[in-house]
Amino acid sequence: MSDRFPDVDWWRDRYGALLNAQDGFDDNHYVWKCTGYGHKNSISSENIYDSHADFYAFKDN
Repeated sequence: MSDRFPDVDWWRDRYGALLNAQDGFDDNHYVWKCTGYGHKNSISSENIYDSHADFYAFKDN
C-alpha cells in the first residue's frame, strides 16, 4: 500500500510524538490513534504545515 501523503511527517496533536514511527502507522487511515497515549489524530491534507512555526502560527489565530 502506498502513502497518501509521501514525504509528510505526521506529529501527534498533543505532545509532538512522531506518528510515522509507530508500529502499523498508515496514512491511508483518516484518523490515527496514537499507540502511546491513545489520542486520536486527523490524517488529512488540512493538517499539513510547512513547519512547526506555521502550525503554531495557525493555532494562535
